[in-house]
Amino acid sequence: MVHFKAMAESEAGARRGILMVVSSPSGAGKTTLAHLLAQTERLEFSVSYTTRAPRAGERDGVDYKFVTEDEFSRMIDRGEFAEWAVVHGNRYGTAVHTVNRALEDGKDYLFDIDWQGGKQIRAQWPDESVLVFILPPSMAELERRLRRRATDSPEAIERRLVMAKRELEHFAEYDYLVVNDNLETALKELSSIYVGARCTRARRGHYGLALLHEAGFGDDGSLLIQGRSPARFGSVPGPTPVSITITTVKPLLFRFSRISFASSSE
Repeated sequence: MVHFKAMAESEAGARRGILMVVSSPSGAGKTTLAHLLAQTERLEFSVSYTTRAPRAGERDGVDYKFVTEDEFSRMIDRGEFAEWAVVHGNRYGTAVHTVNRALEDGKDYLFDIDWQGGKQIRAQWPDESVLVFILPPSMAELERRLRRRATDSPEAIERRLVMAKRELEHFAEYDYLVVNDNLETALKELSSIYVGARCTRARRGHYGLALLHEAGFGDDGSLLIQGRSPARFGSVPGPTPVSITITTVKPLLFRFSRISFASSSE
């Protein structure tokens, strides 16, 4: 009789959603890449609340949920935000129910938020969050993109450039870096990061456990295998209970921790 007990708790249970956070300095292209990634990989896009005025072409409830300063403050008081921050003089926030729904339903959500929001998401959900920082190829290119966008006044653009330098200081807090020099290449890299995160053992372990159950393991992780007793355990041959316990250490590496034999003739 052989008993296998695998103590890999992070691999058991229902599928948990990924919180995919994409951040960058203003003008580096994170919003464009985030929307393309959501379409390509069929991710749920988290629509942030903001107090700023809509830009040309932006739709309420699609690009952002536009609210007044008073309404935003009331939402903070009611504890309705998973994260919120002041960015370029305006407030942005992610509703906590969005995060809870993602984790409970096993859906993967994409968050287009700044480094402050990314830091808050990581602090609260370190195992579920995947953080990606989008970098511009150069500061000169970043400035060119901001001026070409023409959605802000010259003064606002100068403020964004100053802020971009400060935002770049936080790239080391992220798991992955994508340089947005070519949009198609950057999207491929971003998609690869998402797919790789989806395939980690911590997130795919439940498939392995399902296969173990299919192979004959019980809910307690035990499997019965009949063998014959080694001669030294007695003169009467017969089934020998062999108890094998497999434990794990971090990272999740299996090792045999105990093997015990008991002769049926004793």
